Amino acid sequence: MKIKCNLKKLRDKAPLIHIISNGVTRGRVADFVLSIGASPMMAEYSKEVSEITKKSLALVLNMGMLNEDKIEAIKIAGKTAKENNIPTVLDPVGVASSKIRRNLAKYLLDNFKFNVIRGNFNEINYLAGGQAFAGIDSRDKNLSEEDFIELALRLNEKTGATVVVSGKYEVIANSHMLISIPGGHDDFRKISGLGDMESAMIGSLLATPMSNLKACAISAIFLRQLAREVIADGSIKAQDIISKVQKLEEISGEIEILSPSYKFKKPSLYGISDGNDLMKIKNATRAGMKIYQLRDKISDEALLGEKILKIKKEIEEDCLFILNDNLKLAKEYKTSLHLGQDDEEISLARRILGRDPIIGATAKTPELAIEAENMGASYLGSGAFFETETKRDASMISLETYEEIRDSILIPAFPIGGINLENLDLFKGVEIPGLCMSSGIFSLDENEVEKNVREIINKLNN
Repeated sequence: MKIKCNLKKLRDKAPLIHIISNGVTRGRVADFVLSIGASPMMAEYSKEVSEITKKSLALVLNMGMLNEDKIEAIKIAGKTAKENNIPTVLDPVGVASSKIRRNLAKYLLDNFKFNVIRGNFNEINYLAGGQAFAGIDSRDKNLSEEDFIELALRLNEKTGATVVVSGKYEVIANSHMLISIPGGHDDFRKISGLGDMESAMIGSLLATPMSNLKACAISAIFLRQLAREVIADGSIKAQDIISKVQKLEEISGEIEILSPSYKFKKPSLYGISDGNDLMKIKNATRAGMKIYQLRDKISDEALLGEKILKIKKEIEEDCLFILNDNLKLAKEYKTSLHLGQDDEEISLARRILGRDPIIGATAKTPELAIEAENMGASYLGSGAFFETETKRDASMISLETYEEIRDSILIPAFPIGGINLENLDLFKGVEIPGLCMSSGIFSLDENEVEKNVREIINKLNN
């Protein structure tokens, strides 16, 4: 899967990022963050950090080069970020090397919920409850990608944070998705502070704003791919990386989605109905509809269960079946689930259904979209774009707002709301994963549905 990030938005905004840094790499990290487009504040004095954190749009806590006042500053900044809902990144440098570091890490994990925890294999291994290693370097030469995966999942389950395990492999995990970033190189360990720069970049992107997953993936893509480019004769220099990023307008690259098992195909036509039109659903699926949502707010659970079984039997091999707004039945019938903004919280549904099932959400703003993905949503429905009979009270969003939503997250965001064959041209030239339609498919006569769906899909493909 290819993802990208335009740095113009970050540079235009130039958000203030509070970084309690590693003294060894402080200047290098500050230059790097400036070159990305954010504004770093490297304050570490305990009597001022609260005031500075309050003014910041993200906080990065790096456990390198500790002293008594810095430990107090880290605790105060973390508390301030928690009280003000400021996204926070933890980089547990050398966490297992001393009792002081181990105690600090325990305090932080016990008292704060981090957006992202990023570290090398040894550091993440210790936080996840594994063996303690001394030093900050990670000797991971004999480890497999499976070792990295198991570790990322374990710490994510323990903390709820999006976890990045860096080193020979780069693995990222949240409560739903598991991602691998290609491009490892043994010479990465020869540059001091590459991990510090990655953590700082994640914090900068979170302030854009951006979801945890996308910020981590973009940062990993950039630093791993760029480090490979600037390695010459077995040497690598931090200044080469800083110089390179100053000239970039966009970062793009490939990620491998290891889970969930279901992969969204582009473009996907996503149909929604009350399930009283089985033949229309079959015809739409035959014509290429790839996702179907049963949205029935009236039927009792017995009747709804009958509908679920009938529809799944007809379409499941060719079309993803999603149930709207009924966590209990989604678990009972082992279906995917869509939750609106007033339905059960996504994180609760994710805990009950597990990591793999598809859970969709509704979001009309970038902030709500980021929140949904951070809680474990698999995709979003964003709209409405036109007046719709299905939801007469739906508020409209603009294409500009949709593009902001799409660019702030990693998961697909499907436009929804009043869309049909006649008004599809609104999305011409706009990068979309597909479209959601209700009356645009199912208001037609049964014998017209298949032809209509084929025409819609043809337009989407062209």
